[in-house]
Amino acid sequence: MQRPTVLVVGAGVIGLACAFRIAREGVRVVVVDRLEPGRGTSFGNAGHIATESVFPLASPAVVRGSLGYLLDRESPLRIRPGYALTILPWLLRFVWSARSSAYARGTKAIVSLIAPAARDFAELLALAGASRLLHLDGHLVLVERAENVAKSKSEVEAMRGQGVRIDWIDAPKVKELVPELGAHVEGAWHYQGTGHVDDPYAVSRALEAGIRAAGGEFLQREVVDIASVNGGFEVHTSTGDRIAGTHVILAAGAYSNRLSSRLGYSVPLDTERGYHITLPKAFPRFALPVSSYERKVIMTPMTIGLRMTGTLEFAGLDAPPDANRWAMLQRHLAALLPSMPKDGLTTWMGFRPTLPDHLPVLGRAPDGRNLFFAFGHQHLGLTLSGITARVIADQVLGREPELDLAPFSPLRFR
Repeated sequence: MQRPTVLVVGAGVIGLACAFRIAREGVRVVVVDRLEPGRGTSFGNAGHIATESVFPLASPAVVRGSLGYLLDRESPLRIRPGYALTILPWLLRFVWSARSSAYARGTKAIVSLIAPAARDFAELLALAGASRLLHLDGHLVLVERAENVAKSKSEVEAMRGQGVRIDWIDAPKVKELVPELGAHVEGAWHYQGTGHVDDPYAVSRALEAGIRAAGGEFLQREVVDIASVNGGFEVHTSTGDRIAGTHVILAAGAYSNRLSSRLGYSVPLDTERGYHITLPKAFPRFALPVSSYERKVIMTPMTIGLRMTGTLEFAGLDAPPDANRWAMLQRHLAALLPSMPKDGLTTWMGFRPTLPDHLPVLGRAPDGRNLFFAFGHQHLGLTLSGITARVIADQVLGREPELDLAPFSPLRFR
């Protein structure tokens, strides 16, 4: 009998987590990516373990409140004018996914992933010997304007209805927790059970080390095709390599649709371009991530300095970064934390793989081949990496997953 070889296409945190789980069980694993492990979108995220994100972005409220300013250059959610026609079919699907009945189904589906996410992520890091990187101490959401207290409270109550634990703290307590805060605030919501990591790239490096220790292999190649061959698969690369395997896990993030369509599963995947700035010499006294309800940014204290992320941009995979996005972040930083040292500030932009209903494609291909999908996690890749790895490893190794994977099928868009 042929020894199983699992080919993992994609070396972001999702692909690495899946590869790590499977390699630990004695299966040969080969990870293929054009970049070094963890150097893609997983490198620059906020490091936030967002277990409060129990609602899909495709919601009636977002449709009512956001579509009017998508072309605004200063908006936290923006479409590049030159990309508007390209993304129009995706936006129409987004609006369709936001109708009340679909939104309710989407919420149920995402909650099924979010509920065990912190536990599975903590277990993943423990198995990799990297528990020190994780802090599940919650985070703060600042409310700067009095008129937004009631509005934010209604959103908080909806989250509480899904089991999220949140308390209101007044302005003096906020100042005590965030002594560097320079902006006026009415108070803040303290989310409990959420968390952050010291450095997202360190998470990827720990998983990479665990895969290598378990005998896993890495090939730095650009994958251009995946073909079914004699009951198994071949991964074809731009340099002419043909890598054979019995199983394939497609976890190529924003590039996944280009490959899934070659395998008979075309899905409407697009990308939310995310931006960050990192201040390598800023080590504030606050220990929790701090976000702003009004500004739609989050600041995470890390061992590599202070990172601020925020804004969503739809412009595809090929357009250059918009420097105005970084300038916006710097303006928000100056207003919130004016005393932070900005020496050596770095900028970054990455691609969050996003489907119109804001649910990932997850699980075995419906045709029964040993083909497994793990992509489309939008801004929840780090948060959902542990649960995704458990689900995929269970299926690859012939175990029945505990979750209902029907809502995450690639066929849901047909």
